[in-house]
Amino acid sequence: MSRSHSSEISLRCERSSNRIISGPPRFPSLSARSSTARRIAPGCHYDSPAGLRFRRGPNRMALGERGGVRPRSPSGGSGGSPACMDFKYAGAVKRNGDLALRIMIVGERILPFRHAGDKNFWLDMIRRLLVAGHEVEALSVDIEATPGNGLPIRHVPQIPVYFRPDARFNAEHSQFGGVNNYVSKTTNVPIILREVRRRQRTFRADVIHFADNFGPATVLLRAISRKVPLTLSAPTYHRNRPLYDAMLLASFSSFAVVVPFSEAYRRRLLELGFPSGRIRRIRWGIDVSQFTPPTDEARAAARASLGLERGKFVVLWTGFTQQTNERDLQESIRIATLTLERRPLEFIFCFKPEHFKPHFRNFERSGIRVVNAPEVFRSACMAADVFLCPIQDSRSIAAPPLVWPELLAMGIPILTTDIPGTDEAVVDGESGFAVRSPQEAQGRLLEIEADSALQRRLRDGARRIAVERFSVDRAMDEYVDMWSTLVAQSR
Repeated sequence: MSRSHSSEISLRCERSSNRIISGPPRFPSLSARSSTARRIAPGCHYDSPAGLRFRRGPNRMALGERGGVRPRSPSGGSGGSPACMDFKYAGAVKRNGDLALRIMIVGERILPFRHAGDKNFWLDMIRRLLVAGHEVEALSVDIEATPGNGLPIRHVPQIPVYFRPDARFNAEHSQFGGVNNYVSKTTNVPIILREVRRRQRTFRADVIHFADNFGPATVLLRAISRKVPLTLSAPTYHRNRPLYDAMLLASFSSFAVVVPFSEAYRRRLLELGFPSGRIRRIRWGIDVSQFTPPTDEARAAARASLGLERGKFVVLWTGFTQQTNERDLQESIRIATLTLERRPLEFIFCFKPEHFKPHFRNFERSGIRVVNAPEVFRSACMAADVFLCPIQDSRSIAAPPLVWPELLAMGIPILTTDIPGTDEAVVDGESGFAVRSPQEAQGRLLEIEADSALQRRLRDGARRIAVERFSVDRAMDEYVDMWSTLVAQSR
């Protein structure tokens, strides 16, 4: 049994127009944040190619004592019911050094199905950690509660604060803008701290990992960090406000290890004087067995569903991703307009429903299409020849956005701007190009469109970069290695 098969749990759910329906897995999509996405039908189920099934009851695998990590009794030492007993897997599992950890993961909108946010990475991680024999409890900080649907996900209420809300969200989804700001994150820290302490009394985690940075107020976590190691993911660096660096370092102070997602971010932390021994770069990743290049038949069907002419060169844009906003959208429109003056390409601008605003329709013209339906996004991904994603703010460090490795794995090269971090996913001439101006972007698009050999080379290179650098299985092994070391040191 290969590792990718033995460690994969797939959620057989997909979006219908008004519901989640069960069925065989299809193209994994970034579906919308909407009220319909939160309803999970009873027919949804989890399974794995290895034949593993959820089973209520304690994990009966015997754990040997190694490296300072003690074996756990099924009751968690309390003599009562096993902690999170509803969330155990039974079956043959891969173990990292035969050590099992209890891991608590805290983050915003950790949902039991794929959605438009960046927590799809942690959904894949949770599944693999469970299959590998570890115990996991995820605390999902969210406005509304979502049934865990068999996964160990517990809701922590989130309070939106509409002080300088994220303007990228439209009126129908303003609640998400109300929680994506420092004031809301700070307000929610005491709630998170209280819930972490409460669950820790039952779950007794070996390590607590924060998938999101909740700001300088996390200094309150020091009371916990004296008893259990705390770690933190740091996906993006976006110095877009005064005192950003000072607040960033303050927010990291309670954590034993901070995990930047790119080498560029790691270097920036060293420049800021953050101790090198408390930094570990781990790139996030995707299931490269699920995101694969479409077959010729699937690609042709997707193009037909979009009404594209045979042989039409398709450029995809989607948003908003991390660190992009309407300024980046305007730059993409400018690139499209310049290119269309020279060659009749097809540009498809796919908006997440929570970001779509009616005035975006004004961008439409011959060769520029604006859409906001998830099913059209799926078709556009399979039809695309290039993904266009300029990032204008040179103060940013790209993670890169999770959609980048997803599209690279599908064989879609990326055209972006040259800012720190982009070169870790976009290797010039291999998996795409990084440019410095709209005119240079126009030139690259025309170059790719005219050269079929270059198109094949970029498709192959995009897939190779995704597999080599952005595999979720590799990410899980690195996280477990980090956590195991910290737990052993804390004993």
